[in-house]
Amino acid sequence: MQVKYQYYILFYFLLALSVLALAFLFFLVGKERDYSIKAINSSLILYNDIAYKSIRNNNIPYDSLPIPKAVRVTLIDLDGNVIFDNTNDRITENHMTREEMAEAEEKGIGTAVRFSTTNHREYVYFVKKYPQYYIRTALEYNADILPQIENNNKYLYVIIILFIILLAIIAYFTRKLSAPIDSLSKFADIINGPDKDYSKIQFSGDKFGMVGKKILDTFDQLEKTKLYKQQMSHNIAHELKTPVTGLSAYLETILHDRTMSKEQILSFLEKAYAQTMRLSSLINDVSTLNKLDEGSKTFTNEVFSISACIKDVLEEIGYKLEANNIKLDMLISSDLKIKGCYSLVYSLFKNLIDNTVEHGGANCRITISAGVEQISGEGGYKVNFSYADTGKSVPEEAIPRLFERFYRIEKGRTRKTGGTGLGLAIVKNAVLYHKGEISAGNNPGGGLIFKFTLYSL
Repeated sequence: MQVKYQYYILFYFLLALSVLALAFLFFLVGKERDYSIKAINSSLILYNDIAYKSIRNNNIPYDSLPIPKAVRVTLIDLDGNVIFDNTNDRITENHMTREEMAEAEEKGIGTAVRFSTTNHREYVYFVKKYPQYYIRTALEYNADILPQIENNNKYLYVIIILFIILLAIIAYFTRKLSAPIDSLSKFADIINGPDKDYSKIQFSGDKFGMVGKKILDTFDQLEKTKLYKQQMSHNIAHELKTPVTGLSAYLETILHDRTMSKEQILSFLEKAYAQTMRLSSLINDVSTLNKLDEGSKTFTNEVFSISACIKDVLEEIGYKLEANNIKLDMLISSDLKIKGCYSLVYSLFKNLIDNTVEHGGANCRITISAGVEQISGEGGYKVNFSYADTGKSVPEEAIPRLFERFYRIEKGRTRKTGGTGLGLAIVKNAVLYHKGEISAGNNPGGGLIFKFTLYSL
């Protein structure tokens, strides 16, 4: 019979509590031991001074020193040889290798707790270096620590009460965890089965059930993200293949065809350069989208002029408008400012204009307008934009997919200059970064119209 998980949890918590109790007990033992050793050392320091003064000032024989019999007294010369020991008069080995002696030689005093190889007992040693010799005193360390702790009932009572309280808490939570874990078990069965219908799983309305629901939603989102990334990787690989193949072909022809004229070589190099620029644009667009996916921490906000931002865009790509005889009307006040990410708003307008140039056709007109709307109750404001061109329209069924990454329209606005297919995806994500919304549609007079909102952050 399978043991319920509640009992496993209870067992492991009991084990953890037992380890905690033992650790607490060992801590008390260690503290008691340290206290006992310090107390013994305090006595030994006094006995050392008594022994030295008795020998130096009163010429008392070594075996008549006024020190309790329980105290072991050893006189050691500066070379480490034992002169006198009140517990053993047949010690011949050199003592300079002893732990406490080495410390005393360096610092003047030394202490140690160790097992005596001479008397076969554990001692607390204290050594002090004097001009003529070392005096070492020691007391046997036989403190009965555990019984002292056991006799201190307040520690036992505290431990027992805490143990009972924790057991009650554990029992309560194991019962509370029962329902969502059963649901998660069903969730795991569905994952491994052919039917992926998660609607059959029901979670309780408490916090544990909410956690289970979040796990389910997260897994569902991860599955969608996994599929999306697979599609994204496939699309990127497909998009990279064309310029890389073209670039390779142009360069290979230049390298192997020795009959090419300088004009032909220059033409092929220009084509190869165009492919590298396409690759660079694709990499930059993918990088921008990745940053947008990572969240707002990768961008900084500032107050800037909308019209100035669009003028900066025109300085970069204005030549494209002139080459295609495209006129741009900007119906935006020079005083209109917004707090947001300048680089994203720049990319937004640049990609909209690029989209018109690449797909709208020549001899069209672009109109950009904006209006401010106050947000009631919040003290902030948002800017409502309209971007319209008079170029080519798109099929109505394609409009909902315009902002998809790498989406291509087979008819109407087809690729003619090698766009990356990510421009409008960047536009949408830039709007979302500014907590706004965007929509697209066909202009009644031809072309496209984009309406979007940017909130001042």
